[in-house]
Amino acid sequence: MKLKNRRTRETLKINYSEFRKRFSKEIQISFESYRQTQLNKPFYNFQDDNSIEFNFYFQIQYNFNSFGNSAWYIERL
Repeated sequence: MKLKNRRTRETLKINYSEFRKRFSKEIQISFESYRQTQLNKPFYNFQDDNSIEFNFYFQIQYNFNSFGNSAWYIERL
């Protein structure tokens, strides 16, 4: 996994498990933002929490970069 800092352009190469440990707070913030976005959609698109979490982690690169406020973004998985 390759991450890049938006401010300093520093790159970081780590594996997925290390990413989950190091950026757990940022992942939680971006997940909550994603979850609220999904729950605010019309009722006929209602999803349970398990499928929301699955969809978030299935597209982790887009969701982490779009819904998070981190200085880091995922450049490549």
